[in-house]
Amino acid sequence: MIVCEPEASPEHVRRRFPFVRFVERKDALVPELWRDGIEATRGDLIALTISPMRAAPDWVATARRLLQEADGVGGAIEPARGLRVRDWAEYFCRYSRDMRPFAEHECADLPGDNAVYRRASLARVQDVYRTGFWEPDVHRALLERSASLRHDPALVVYQGRSAGIAAFARQRLRHGRLYGHQRGARFTPARNAAGVVAAPLVPLLMTFRVIRRVAEKRRHRLEALVALPLIFYFNLVWAAAEAKGHLEVVRGR
Repeated sequence: MIVCEPEASPEHVRRRFPFVRFVERKDALVPELWRDGIEATRGDLIALTISPMRAAPDWVATARRLLQEADGVGGAIEPARGLRVRDWAEYFCRYSRDMRPFAEHECADLPGDNAVYRRASLARVQDVYRTGFWEPDVHRALLERSASLRHDPALVVYQGRSAGIAAFARQRLRHGRLYGHQRGARFTPARNAAGVVAAPLVPLLMTFRVIRRVAEKRRHRLEALVALPLIFYFNLVWAAAEAKGHLEVVRGR
């Protein structure tokens, strides 16, 4: 099993899981670190996460049990104690869909920051993640090969404090641009142009989805309300970056 992260590997993880392999490289994107980590290990089961996550005590046993009946499993991501407003904003932007409660179900959109896979299943799509383990592309390829992917609330990690507003905004800029570029490579010029024109609506839609999920789950509604300005700001950054990716495809860059 492996954990790949962009920051110094936390000692609490090293102590609990001495068999974990960490991969660190300055300025690398998380999907690139995940790819490097997969290639650096030989275990039958592969686990991916990032440094702010704290695994539940039964995480390893649960992962092994769930992978007996699936090729890949994504779990729940819960807020840890002591989060600041900026941490809550990042949490809601990234993990409102993965916050409990939710029912166990088949799912192509697993949370990469709390996901486990069978190595044999990933080996069949190794060509897809040669440039980085981008979850949407990898999961799509796994489903095309009849793999079983499940989202299960029994597999739990807790998000701790983040690196701050500026660090998360920079990450949104880099990931959003690459996401727009990767999607745009599969789109027609007209569809990419539409993505650029519609960009001002994207942060509104993304923020609405976050608030709707929180309201439906009836948890942490006050925290979401307090963090709402930052949630919208982070979604605005993502939308601008994604639009830039689409525009680069239109311009042939």
